[in-house]
Amino acid sequence: MNDQEMLKKCITDSKKAKELFIIKYSDHVYKIIQYTFYVKKINYTQFDIEDLHNTVFLKIFEKRCKKLKQFKGKNGCSLFSWIRLIAINTVIDFLRKTRTDPLSKTESNIDLESMGEQLKGKISDPLTLITKNEQHSFVVEAVETLAPRHQLLIKLHFFKGLSIKEIADLMNISSPSVHSLKHRALKNLRSTILKKNKFKETLKN
Repeated sequence: MNDQEMLKKCITDSKKAKELFIIKYSDHVYKIIQYTFYVKKINYTQFDIEDLHNTVFLKIFEKRCKKLKQFKGKNGCSLFSWIRLIAINTVIDFLRKTRTDPLSKTESNIDLESMGEQLKGKISDPLTLITKNEQHSFVVEAVETLAPRHQLLIKLHFFKGLSIKEIADLMNISSPSVHSLKHRALKNLRSTILKKNKFKETLKN
């Protein structure tokens, strides 16, 4: 059974397909979880690993496999890298909630000010086109439309406060590659925000 067939059967709630999916990607998820702890320089127990391993697959299959339905396989994104994205986010969220990560001493908020500065392009600042109260949800919605690698970078850097070096380690690429990826991600995000804002303005008129 290839990945596409397995995805379709998982989405139709096939128990056998889900079991095969877990067997196929189980080791992959374990390694990502352990490596994320290693990069963050945080001690962990086998219970932590097992618990997060189960959480990752619960997230993948919850709400009638919503996460799997979101996978499109575009922009060079494989199912392998899609699962990696989900697993890394799951571990980072766990560290935030348990306040194990030193970065989580403050609430996990989007760094809108920093993002706004880096989004500056032909206009002064796309984020000033919307009110402060709308910014958070507006940006989150825009980020969700990006390619998976761009989503991961934006979320790790601006939402969760990871450094370029930490992201490079997690994504297993060089720091210069992260900077390049960040540039493309922000460019696409800026374009998306502008399009969404123009659409909103059209609806108002």
